[in-house]
Amino acid sequence: MPHAEHPAFVCLHSSAASGRQWRRLVADAGDAWQWHTPDLFGHGGRPGWPELMPSQLGVEAKGVLAGLPFAQDRGFHLVGHSYGGAVALQIAMQQPGRVLSLTLYEPVAFGVLPALGADAPEWQEINYVAARLGDALDRGDALDAARGFCAYWQGRDVWPDLDDAQRVRLAEVMPTVRRHFEALFAAQWSDGLLDQLRMPVQLICGSATRASARRVAQSLAVRLPLVRLNWLEGAGHMAPITDAARVNAVMLESLARMQQMPVA
Repeated sequence: MPHAEHPAFVCLHSSAASGRQWRRLVADAGDAWQWHTPDLFGHGGRPGWPELMPSQLGVEAKGVLAGLPFAQDRGFHLVGHSYGGAVALQIAMQQPGRVLSLTLYEPVAFGVLPALGADAPEWQEINYVAARLGDALDRGDALDAARGFCAYWQGRDVWPDLDDAQRVRLAEVMPTVRRHFEALFAAQWSDGLLDQLRMPVQLICGSATRASARRVAQSLAVRLPLVRLNWLEGAGHMAPITDAARVNAVMLESLARMQQMPVA
């Protein structure tokens, strides 16, 4: 078992997944590192979004921080995928003295896209996806919301490949996923705010991902002060789950390197 002095890592999953997403990464890393893989609000075994709380990344970030299983003054490394990557960035903004590094696979911080202009195709694309999901929920068709959401991020209609239990599980989390979109769109971080993140950041992006996720990664790669961008050839947005061996190898190499890098 890892001891308190061993490096601590917090892994945040994507929308419609759970902390179980990171089982293989933890197994690949071995016992020398201490891992925390929480479920985010409304996912896995965790209750839904706190009642009366706004759809903001700060709400999710506070929930993660409150559940950390180690001392409040202890530093830790953050790993995140998709929505979890955006939450990781928010945590780093709230606790810059504790976050030692960020290793992020396509953090979908869509709030950075409006700066490209209202007519930017990437911004219009993801707005359409969110609007379609919301329209389906408003007419009471959570299954259709889930089907469209999965098809966008998988790059194809995967619904025929799923059994009824998987479809129901995905449909049940769609109201929370709508909250995710609202929180991501609202997080329009300024250059000054991003410049305060002085811990090393490793961005990983698949070359076969969606345009919206690619553009966010490219924007963050030029706005964060201590950032590296690694392109994973042929990988899509869901590669941390569908191509875990390749993604984990990059993440673990990055995490090993970052443990030797001081925070500026």
